Amino acid sequence: MRFGLKVNPADWDQASYWAGIAEDAGFDGLWTGDNLRHPRDPAIPVHDGPTVVAGWAATTRRIRVGLLIANLVFRQPTVLAKHAVTLDHISAGRFDLGIGSGVWPTDHGMAGTPQWGAPERSERLAEFVAVVDRLLSGDVSDHDGPYYPYTLAAMTPGPVQDRLPLIIAANAPKALAVVAAHADGWVTFPGAAAEEEFYARSTERSRALDAALGGRKIRRLLLAYGVIDPWASVEGFARLVERWGGIGFDELVLYAPKEHERAVFDQVTKRLDDYR
Repeated sequence: MRFGLKVNPADWDQASYWAGIAEDAGFDGLWTGDNLRHPRDPAIPVHDGPTVVAGWAATTRRIRVGLLIANLVFRQPTVLAKHAVTLDHISAGRFDLGIGSGVWPTDHGMAGTPQWGAPERSERLAEFVAVVDRLLSGDVSDHDGPYYPYTLAAMTPGPVQDRLPLIIAANAPKALAVVAAHADGWVTFPGAAAEEEFYARSTERSRALDAALGGRKIRRLLLAYGVIDPWASVEGFARLVERWGGIGFDELVLYAPKEHERAVFDQVTKRLDDYR
């Protein structure tokens, strides 16, 4: 099992502090989100995700850094591909790119983009990911798709990594098909679902993904938050690792703890290798 820490920092001091904790504790990945504002409380500070990752990329040495998840509501695939390559160079080949279709009305509102229905959301995700994938692989030929056409693209320089990892957020069948076609990893999270409901659905989705992948192996990440509380107790953390590992997940991405959760976090991170 691999472990990542997700931080949505209020300022650079906080971002730097948690980066140091994550590196020292032996976390495999350091992640932040990609939203224009907090979806429920506009008073909570939110910074630009790629900029935070760039700071981490320049000031860490071992840990992988990434966006979980880049939000296509307000990003163009050509621009995001360029961001990804730049971050890959700053980090010396330690960057992972997560992509998702975006669900919060607040992001649509701030981007001036009408809320998409489910069919359009699926179509946009499929085209967006395909464009990013082809650009990162060096194919810069013109594209005349319905949502993200472009001409005269260039990807110079290319990524540092032979294959810059693409991790796609997906729950619905059409989005899982995008994962099977293009992704190096699949990430899911509970949203408003209850824990047992989400666990059952994740089991079904993992099996469906197995069938679509046809034997190809990819990373499977659980973004643990909400009803899945990794810092409730040390025993609860061990159960989380065992339970989700049992249905094929090999990576847990955990939110930075709140103050009242810090005691459990400290106990877990002292023996993080024991849970691998």
